[in-house]
Amino acid sequence: MHCILTTDSYTLWLLRPDRPYSFAGPIHGAEFALLLVVADPGVATEEQASLSEQFVRAGCRHAVCFGPTSSSWDDSIDMVSVIDEVDGRPGPFVMTSWFDHDPLAAAVDFFADCTAFDEWVPKHFVCCVLGGDPELERDVHRALLARFG
Repeated sequence: MHCILTTDSYTLWLLRPDRPYSFAGPIHGAEFALLLVVADPGVATEEQASLSEQFVRAGCRHAVCFGPTSSSWDDSIDMVSVIDEVDGRPGPFVMTSWFDHDPLAAAVDFFADCTAFDEWVPKHFVCCVLGGDPELERDVHRALLARFG
């Protein structure tokens, strides 16, 4: 994960993990908004569940999922809180949203403008790109800097 922009108000991070996918937050104990760009259609259900749990455990408070399978990621991240509640491990509320068919710019705009809720305002914005070719990562990087920078 590398920092691509720092301001007085927030920090923007970009990560493109290799398989097998894993995730750790940018700063231990810091909450963040997540833009999850999913371009790998071959993620198994168990791997998706594990990664979703890693996002929540690392401090994700709002997950914006983008790509053709993003609604299943939205559901998977939501299930972490449901399972925690059933198991008696209440945690912070995690908001989720998804963009299955929208352009990347729409998801990035939402990520920048609409991830705060209640009293929570993100100080860290993390974008995680799963799969896809190197050009996708460059497109995401450009879109983030065009909106945030």
